[in-house]
Amino acid sequence: MSRARSLPILLVVQFLLGGPLFAFHSVECFMLSLARRAAFAPIPEFTLSVHTTTQRSRREAQHKFDTRLDAVAKTGGKVLQSAEEFTSTVLKKSDGPILVFFTAPWCGPCRLSVPVVKEIMKEFSESLQVVEVCTDDLPEVASDADVVSIPTIQMYNNGQVMDTIVGCVAQSVLSSSVSKVLEDIEQQNQ
Repeated sequence: MSRARSLPILLVVQFLLGGPLFAFHSVECFMLSLARRAAFAPIPEFTLSVHTTTQRSRREAQHKFDTRLDAVAKTGGKVLQSAEEFTSTVLKKSDGPILVFFTAPWCGPCRLSVPVVKEIMKEFSESLQVVEVCTDDLPEVASDADVVSIPTIQMYNNGQVMDTIVGCVAQSVLSSSVSKVLEDIEQQNQ
């Protein structure tokens, strides 16, 4: 026989007469509180909702739901889904520079950076490849790339980091950074 796994229950009670929102950790705690209140005052009308909590957070569940089968990032670039793919795409000698956008689905500043990276990808489409790394899925890749905060944008050429930008950045700043990296690459090739 299998034992049923008991889930913690969170009771949320809000009185309809403009009263505060109360949270109780068990039905017994709620009933005890209700009995104490009944002894001193009439019980107002209330709504009761029961929420079960599990080991997996809502954010993780949403992230699992958001997995993309076509591996196209929100920026329009390619999503790297393994450490081996990162090594073969970014760290090996490549045809040209690669912009790596380290992000996570729950990160607000990352979401703000998506349109900026999209515009840079369009602006430099002839000379720049854009890839995206989800730090939740590939924490070892982010760690190996010395990414300590997201969003982080790194420019690579032939496996070498050419430039790193940490945080939400304006399009003009990112554009000038990409231009400088492209100029540096041209000078190295001459």
